[in-house]
Amino acid sequence: MSKVDTEHPGDERLLRFLDGELPAREASQVRKHLDACWECRAELKEIEQTIGDCVRYRKIVLEGSLPPAPAPWVDIYRRFSAIDEAEKHRHLIRRAGLWLRRALAHPRPLASAAAILLLIAVVVQQFRHAPSVRAAELLQKAIAASASRPRTARRIQIRTRSHRLTRVIGSVQSLASSTAAADAQTGIESLFRAAHYNWEDPLSAKAYSDWRDQLPEKRDEITSDRDEYRLRTTTSSGELAEATLKFSAHDLRAIEGVLQFRNSERVEISELPEAPAVVANAPRVEASPIGIVSSHSTKPNAVVAPTPGEELQVFAALHRAGADLGDPVDVTRSGAHIIVNGVGIAAERQRKIRDELRALPQVTIRFSDPSNDAIASEGRSPSAISVNPGAGPLQIELVKQLGGRAGFEQFADQVLELTDAFMARAHALRRLAERFSPDLEAQISPQERQLLQTMRREHTEPLLRNVVEVQDRLLPVLAAVPVPSNVTPLAISANTWQDATEQLFREARRTEGMLVTILGATAGENQSPELPAQVLASLKELRYRVEDYERLTTPP
Repeated sequence: MSKVDTEHPGDERLLRFLDGELPAREASQVRKHLDACWECRAELKEIEQTIGDCVRYRKIVLEGSLPPAPAPWVDIYRRFSAIDEAEKHRHLIRRAGLWLRRALAHPRPLASAAAILLLIAVVVQQFRHAPSVRAAELLQKAIAASASRPRTARRIQIRTRSHRLTRVIGSVQSLASSTAAADAQTGIESLFRAAHYNWEDPLSAKAYSDWRDQLPEKRDEITSDRDEYRLRTTTSSGELAEATLKFSAHDLRAIEGVLQFRNSERVEISELPEAPAVVANAPRVEASPIGIVSSHSTKPNAVVAPTPGEELQVFAALHRAGADLGDPVDVTRSGAHIIVNGVGIAAERQRKIRDELRALPQVTIRFSDPSNDAIASEGRSPSAISVNPGAGPLQIELVKQLGGRAGFEQFADQVLELTDAFMARAHALRRLAERFSPDLEAQISPQERQLLQTMRREHTEPLLRNVVEVQDRLLPVLAAVPVPSNVTPLAISANTWQDATEQLFREARRTEGMLVTILGATAGENQSPELPAQVLASLKELRYRVEDYERLTTPP
């Protein structure tokens, strides 16, 4: 953990960050803090889930009982934009009048100057309106082409930073088969509705055109190559800051979209091939202990989405490379490919990841340099805790017991590094649980389930060792603190290992928060005299849960 000398953002600032209400500078500071703080990232995710619950409650429970609104809401932001535009025009008129009075005082060059200005105005207007005219024309042609095609159900995939769901457009079928999936869908749907973007058929020229037409101001950019057109629209009004839509050059069908919201949420929408049950001549997929082997199809252009087993092989390769313990690596699906994106990865780690993934033919690897506010996982400076006059009495007492400030800082660094280590394992386990739900796990072979179990065990064993080492280091220092005798560790109660993983993660995060507080990494936070006893009790509880998790998730 890097040196921490600022407080956590808190629920209110995190909520304003999600809503996009923080100034750019403050939002950048919060984003940097989130990159370095497990606790606040988990807190941010809980806030998003709570918002999703509230939206779902309003949609399911309240909308049916509330009377209709007496009148539609007035978009005050449009009025603000109109006022700003009118003021800008008045300013231009005043400047033009001043220039004209000066020009009339010298009439000779007036005619030539007027001709030059007229020519410049015509050229500027042509360049200003050309992209918008081309964008509107492209959208209208795409809408007409869509209307001429037969209406059939199609599958699309919607991905955010934390969720991925599949929807069937043009059918009553729903693919959100779990409560978590339903919550994710509700949360994403609320983003679309707030931005006035059609949720019913989001990957369509009609949805894009309707959103674009209601913007008071916008800037369009069109690019094309041999196979596709790409339309990008940016705006300073509304919840949606930027949208991109790709069309097939062959039939102007919308095939991919990206929406960038002002709260920093990014939503990617892509078209999926038909389900294997209805794809003619689809290749047969067989599982083997060392990977996925697909027989060739007789249909030359058949596109088959990656299977859960193939995605598991990618996670296993990243695990072998050690890239699943905090490295900024993301795994997504796009058509027939699995995309591995990495930001700010060191060159040696990139080489190792490429070597591990080279044997998987459907994988596309994309590495990029970190942005200004990104934090690379490699080359971090050792963590440090500084005791300052604002430190609480607990830190002052620990400084005395450890022989001074230098001894305390060294002790805090060691404990917090171990804390980072077990939290990295807890997050890796949670990521596996979220990506391989019980439904997806049922679709993989017994050999692949064995591989998934091996990965869980290889995270759980070092996690337990880290927790035991933290406990061993703290017990001598807090030896004078009596552990409450009424603390009884609770066993994990779960029907699946995915649910057990979530319980384990929450307990690990609670313990991490207490350790950070007692070691002074959250300056100014209220520290009760019972905190040392609570820390020891929490470590005891976490150790018991990890041991219980290991027994539950490892069959005899």
